[in-house]
Amino acid sequence: MESKTIQDVPLPSEDESLRYFEDYKVPKNIRAHCLRVRQVSRFLAEKLVESGIVEIDVTFTDRLGLFHDLFKAAALKELKPNKFHSYEFSEEEIAMWKKLREKYPGMYEGEIAHLVFKDTYLELASSLKKVSDPRATDLNWMENIVHYADWRVFQDAIVSLDERIRYLQERYPRNDNAWDLFIAKMRGIEEHLFQHLSFSPTELAQKMSEEEL
Repeated sequence: MESKTIQDVPLPSEDESLRYFEDYKVPKNIRAHCLRVRQVSRFLAEKLVESGIVEIDVTFTDRLGLFHDLFKAAALKELKPNKFHSYEFSEEEIAMWKKLREKYPGMYEGEIAHLVFKDTYLELASSLKKVSDPRATDLNWMENIVHYADWRVFQDAIVSLDERIRYLQERYPRNDNAWDLFIAKMRGIEEHLFQHLSFSPTELAQKMSEEEL
């Protein structure tokens, strides 16, 4: 059953949201990453709302963070452990990966999510497509938050932006200057977000831990 946000945007309920991960046999390591990005995204959204940023819809940010890598597996050319990730994929996960690769050939996770959700949750679908595109520049508050949160989470751990950048550059090497552009964009987003917060980027994990106590 869909819920309404303060912007009156339809979104999947909590139960429905989690069922998508079961229905699409999302690998458990990717699910763990999505749950952590969701947690960081919601925390940042709530703190920014407390600081007076009224354009932020916390529930929308929550769902956007949760679904940002829902179809990440389908964007991978191979599904097996590597030097960065030791997770052993199940037969069900591999079968779904093959099915999605056949249905959405050559597509990235945000593009797939857009097609899956556009007829029922158009606003969410549009944002999912944008947050997975490192070249997108016209991001709103919620999209900026989730895009940044994703860059602060490696697997299911909160790491520094520098640490995450080092991993991404090694995992996805490029011969052009794209990484320079992407990194400049992320540092700009970080500065934009934290100028409204009472703590620094290096204090993010600590602040979240304190609130969980």
